[in-house]
Amino acid sequence: MQEIGRSIIRLESVDSTNNYTANRARENDLRHGAVILAVEQTAGKGQMGAHWQSDAGLNLTFSVFLNNVNLSVQRQFLLTKIVSLSLVDLLGKWGVSAKIKWPNDIYVNERKIAGVLIENVIHGKTITRSIIGIGLNVNQKNFGDLHATSLSLEKKMHFSIDEVLFSFIAAFNKRLKELEAKSTHEDYHDLLYLLNEKRKFEDSEGAFEGIIQGIAENGRLIVYRDGELQEFNLKEIKFLS
Repeated sequence: MQEIGRSIIRLESVDSTNNYTANRARENDLRHGAVILAVEQTAGKGQMGAHWQSDAGLNLTFSVFLNNVNLSVQRQFLLTKIVSLSLVDLLGKWGVSAKIKWPNDIYVNERKIAGVLIENVIHGKTITRSIIGIGLNVNQKNFGDLHATSLSLEKKMHFSIDEVLFSFIAAFNKRLKELEAKSTHEDYHDLLYLLNEKRKFEDSEGAFEGIIQGIAENGRLIVYRDGELQEFNLKEIKFLS
């Protein structure tokens, strides 16, 4: 895949940058690597239909359009890995140490700072197009009852939204070149939030204690539970602590 960021579209207000991108893509009116940035999202989307809360103008809310992805469905988690790692790389540029809460939420000291929603177009067993929606807390300081943080809260300074965006683009393009590299899997594994810690989870059978051991090649979460390793898809397990 070619790099992203050669085309940047800025919107004052939109329901969701992912929706906007999908509509433009269906009309073949969007080039590969386009970045769609919104000052305000009125209905930003998160994983499993969750709403992404973001104050207008204070944060980075955008989507990236990937065309001609040509990635097998079995290997689609590679996109999740490089997007998550790019966000961790970006935060590290400003001295903020972050972890990846599986599959692609970014946490700093037990508080969420970024979320990702990837929507794929699949033909047969191949991903042809991907829309990567990202919300990164930059200058927002009040999150109510949410366990969230921002770059500004972590570093006690104001950030340029454009500078943060360009830093992500650079980090993503670098990780894209390493898509197939062994280091991509190793880095993602090492940065897993709660890795090797005993925590409480919940599945269809109820609450249980387990220890995250890593990620399977297909992206399933590997948890040590009751003396054995079990694998879970996103909708099969919930973090309780």
